[in-house]
Amino acid sequence: MFEDANRDIERLTREAVARRIRQQQLDRVVHAIDDLLFQLEDLNLQGVDRVPARLRERAGQILEAVPGPEDEEFRIRYRVLPMMDVLFRAQEILFRLRDPRRPTYADNEDELSAI
Repeated sequence: MFEDANRDIERLTREAVARRIRQQQLDRVVHAIDDLLFQLEDLNLQGVDRVPARLRERAGQILEAVPGPEDEEFRIRYRVLPMMDVLFRAQEILFRLRDPRRPTYADNEDELSAI
């Protein structure tokens, strides 16, 4: 009986540690996206239309860490605003992974239009 309880406690502890590590990984990717979005917004405000190669490379590294769709829309873009859209979509995926009950972006738009 005690052995079963100890095994359960150890299993639950391992699961909690794994969840915490996963949350930290997701948080790091979200912060990396935030940093990249800040740089892209700065370029946009300066009137720059094309994403520099170093930022495209960084975006590629970040997007590889996002468990996302394999569709055509979820890829590196050469223009600033479309790249920002892809990164916002990646963040939304990460936010949903952190909180599956979180409403989707489309749900939020529906709620706002009903007001």
